[in-house]
Amino acid sequence: MTARWPLGPRRTSELPGPRLGTALPKRPTRLIGKKAFGTDGGSGVEREIEADVLAEIRGLRDRVRHVAGSLVASVDGRLVAHDTHGIEPDGLAALSAAVLGLSQRLIQTVGPGNFAETVTRGTHGYVATYAAGPRAVLTVVTGEETNIGRLHLEARQVANRLALLLDAVSAAERR
Repeated sequence: MTARWPLGPRRTSELPGPRLGTALPKRPTRLIGKKAFGTDGGSGVEREIEADVLAEIRGLRDRVRHVAGSLVASVDGRLVAHDTHGIEPDGLAALSAAVLGLSQRLIQTVGPGNFAETVTRGTHGYVATYAAGPRAVLTVVTGEETNIGRLHLEARQVANRLALLLDAVSAAERR
């Protein structure tokens, strides 16, 4: 038995279990590219920020049904953190930065303010990209059954919190 998934058919047995009362399976996660924000990962504060970034993107997956993965990338396409399964994160980080650049240029051309978000709908789901401050982007890949309103509500809040976390890295860097 297969279910529709953003990257095509997947076996139902590979999908996460029920959300209530059952622990979700471990998914590959990593935080890399700390140089993108000028950190070396050595201080306790920086490790705490790294853990907070991963907690934010994992929490998004837990709060919004049908999220296949999410990542945070710098505006130049370097992967900062990801919680993805079956999605190549480095390539998605680069594409996220490209989408961010094109979207910012489009917004500047027509003039209605600053870039906030963009959603691309495919036949098997959505890819949503949110500005996470001036130096990062949050990208979320979801299935077609996702409630987009719920995704926007949660992801906008996560993007704002990520902007604050990554600004803390910049502030520590300036000291």
